[in-house]
Amino acid sequence: MNKTLPRSIYAIVGVLVLLFAGLVYAWTTFSKPLTNIWSQDALTWTSTIVMAFFCLGGFFGGQMQKKGLNVKVNLVASAILMIAGFLISGLLGNMTGSIIIIYLGFGLLGGFGAGLAYNAVLSAVSGWFPDKQGLISGILLMGFGISAFLLGLLYASLVDQMDGKGGIPWYLCFLAIGVGCFIFIMLGALLLKKPGLDFVAPSAKEGKKRKNTTEPFEDVVPSEMLRRPSFWLMFLWAVLTSLAGLAVVFLGTPIATAAVPALNDNASLLAVIVGLISIFNGIGRIIFGGMFDKIGYKATLVIICGMFIISIGIIILAMVTGSQFVLIIAYIATGLSYGGVTPSQSAFVNKFYGARNYGQNHPLMTMNLLVAAFGTKLVQAVQSGLMASGMSNSSAYIVVLAGVAVVCVAAGIIALFIKKPKTPAAVQQS
Repeated sequence: MNKTLPRSIYAIVGVLVLLFAGLVYAWTTFSKPLTNIWSQDALTWTSTIVMAFFCLGGFFGGQMQKKGLNVKVNLVASAILMIAGFLISGLLGNMTGSIIIIYLGFGLLGGFGAGLAYNAVLSAVSGWFPDKQGLISGILLMGFGISAFLLGLLYASLVDQMDGKGGIPWYLCFLAIGVGCFIFIMLGALLLKKPGLDFVAPSAKEGKKRKNTTEPFEDVVPSEMLRRPSFWLMFLWAVLTSLAGLAVVFLGTPIATAAVPALNDNASLLAVIVGLISIFNGIGRIIFGGMFDKIGYKATLVIICGMFIISIGIIILAMVTGSQFVLIIAYIATGLSYGGVTPSQSAFVNKFYGARNYGQNHPLMTMNLLVAAFGTKLVQAVQSGLMASGMSNSSAYIVVLAGVAVVCVAAGIIALFIKKPKTPAAVQQS
């Protein structure tokens, strides 16, 4: 489609595509009925494989764009990989009973396909909003972030949990999900495209551009970006804050039941309370994305770390008091905090290194998720070790959470050392 659509349409389509691409992060929900077939330890590795191939898919998508292949090609490839991943997992996984099939289908193909879509949507849609990089990143990533909650909740309500209450067999649900992913990602392939070089944002046309604040500081290729201290400081900030967010998400259910033991007897309420992290993660992406545009990168990064520290303090308070109300406030605050991490990364790359090479630069920043994912394994090991030494559940979680708070303090300090370059565009901006 050659016709140029209103940029708001590109944003809406981008959110829909990422809503379905984000389904690969709903594995905790998808895998629940599968624990009757495979062990929890075996199933957990699927999440790690998904994370690894998601990062690789984003990187490969950037290289495809570098070679001249457009967004349409990336999204068509993503749609094919996503439906193939769910079909293989559902049909062959059910027929063979092999966990390797799940790793291959959901983990490798699904993760890689999601990475392609993620990169294509962000690089295409963000180009239409040079004046609102933080906000558009937040809006797009909200779709990606709430996918696990919204569509995961739908899946959980329909699938046969193998508890004797009936429902749709898991493998048929996987087939339906694969078809849904294919349809909506192909919709993106039909409609999404990057703006031409002559595109000017409406705000710039109307004279609303002030102090050149929408201009990037630099416009550099990946090899030059990797030589910038700002990249590595931001990468480390992202690793630490992603680790903090993933640690709380990973331990969300056991922390909740340790803080409020009565939740063990109310699975529905427990799911809603833990789900607050996902809901407010999506909301936080929009809030902090807009904040990035309004107050700049440094203040935004520091505020996110401060929010994380406060959130963890409230979780510890919930552990100490056993208050369900305090726990709810804690998970809302945690979701908001974690929501600021990904849009800040996206907007940072665009602001510091330019839109021209965003498709190749951003996947390199996204690699921090892979490092952070393995960091959660360390958090799990520490928590298990503390409990094995005789420490109570609650005490072990409090120690782990205190460690996560220290990580957030370190991230906040690192943010203070990120300096913008001394380019003319950067010097003109306050």
